[in-house]
Amino acid sequence: MRAVLLLVLCALVAGLAACGGSGAGPATTVAARHASARPHRRVPPPVAHPALVAPANPAPRTVRVPILMYHRVHLYATELTKSLPDLTVEPSVFAAEIAALRRAGYHSVTVAQLFDALFHGAPLPPKPVMLSFDDGYVDDVTQILPVLRANGMTGVFFIITGRFAEPGFVNQAQVRQLDAAGMDVGAHTRHHVDLPGLPAATLASEVAGSRQDLERVLGHPVAAFAYPAGRYDAASEAAVRQAGFALAVTTEPGMQLSSQQALLLPRVRVGRTTTPVGLLGCLAGRGC
Repeated sequence: MRAVLLLVLCALVAGLAACGGSGAGPATTVAARHASARPHRRVPPPVAHPALVAPANPAPRTVRVPILMYHRVHLYATELTKSLPDLTVEPSVFAAEIAALRRAGYHSVTVAQLFDALFHGAPLPPKPVMLSFDDGYVDDVTQILPVLRANGMTGVFFIITGRFAEPGFVNQAQVRQLDAAGMDVGAHTRHHVDLPGLPAATLASEVAGSRQDLERVLGHPVAAFAYPAGRYDAASEAAVRQAGFALAVTTEPGMQLSSQQALLLPRVRVGRTTTPVGLLGCLAGRGC
């Protein structure tokens, strides 16, 4: 009996000691043990967004990278404001086109990858393609982003920063959502105005101002620009260069990209009548 009492007494003393002598009870001890055993959640490191600065006198270099140009991905019949039919791709068709690209072995490339290939001769993946989306419609997050993620692809989204508060266009939180998903975000001016012929101050506001707007939203450099409606002249190209953009796209057709014309890159229009088979044929050189 004495041995049993001694064992009980020792157990009680040990329990109190484990609780720091506070008498908080065994439940506190169990909770503390569980807390100490719980692994610490690792916070993923932020994605690096280094400033891309093109050399003043780049070595002549050409790469074949089709830059596909999309605008709306939406049911045309339900658009609140009708866009030109050629600029609206039905969601089911868009999903089929991206899936067809993946099955055919195409690999989407980012702005940084294209920059490194043009200016530093860095290798690109087999059958590279860049997917670009103009104007910043809300389709970017509701229709386009899920399809790209499902197919393991990335895109560059050219945003009109003066439309953040307009219905039907992405807001600042949605732009950050695209960025957090690993997509590129580029500038498309503040108000989507024709750049040729603008006064110098207005031109700078539209071009450099849109970059500043996006960099305030994202907290990192923005490297790519798209000319509204593809229209440009010598003054607007100079404004894009002065604003610090490394790459800029037009609506001129073509797939050969040159380091000597990095601010006037051609693209491949994808319109309402484009089919998955037709798109693959176009990229293979059988006519667009």
